[in-house]
Amino acid sequence: MKLGERESLRIIYFRWAIVLIILGAIGVLGYLRYEKEVAAFSTEALLRERPNQVVRVRGTVVPGTLIKGELESVFNLEEGQTEIAVRYIGKEDDNLRELKQMVLQGIFDPNKMAFSADKISPNPHYGFILAAYLVSIVPLVFFLFGMERKMMMLSILIKEEKGYQPEGS
Repeated sequence: MKLGERESLRIIYFRWAIVLIILGAIGVLGYLRYEKEVAAFSTEALLRERPNQVVRVRGTVVPGTLIKGELESVFNLEEGQTEIAVRYIGKEDDNLRELKQMVLQGIFDPNKMAFSADKISPNPHYGFILAAYLVSIVPLVFFLFGMERKMMMLSILIKEEKGYQPEGS
């Protein structure tokens, strides 16, 4: 391998190292946003940590406990073996059904051991979403890296041929 080839390959590896560092930084920022704004407590973690701020909690509505009223709905939410009482004050939502997995946003009252929710949403499956992104992006990055490396090697071979004449000669 000649000096020009080594220098060209060094440039390629340096460029792709920067791309990987940028992608890693984007991944870390995405994870931090997920933990801060999107992640939800399980009912067990909620009882263990007892946060005193607005949090999101996920679980399944226990069958036979849902009582819908005009201004509020009351039900129990469970995940695994842990169950908490929930008072939902918000607009009536079709997502609020028995045996439905959901994410609620509200405040936990440790004195009453009850959760007061004002927002409700279906339980998203972020693991599947992340897997879909990784399955599509990782092979694409390897493909682009390989193609750039092959193009650089081809360029070097063409320049080494006797028939190559620089422009303007």
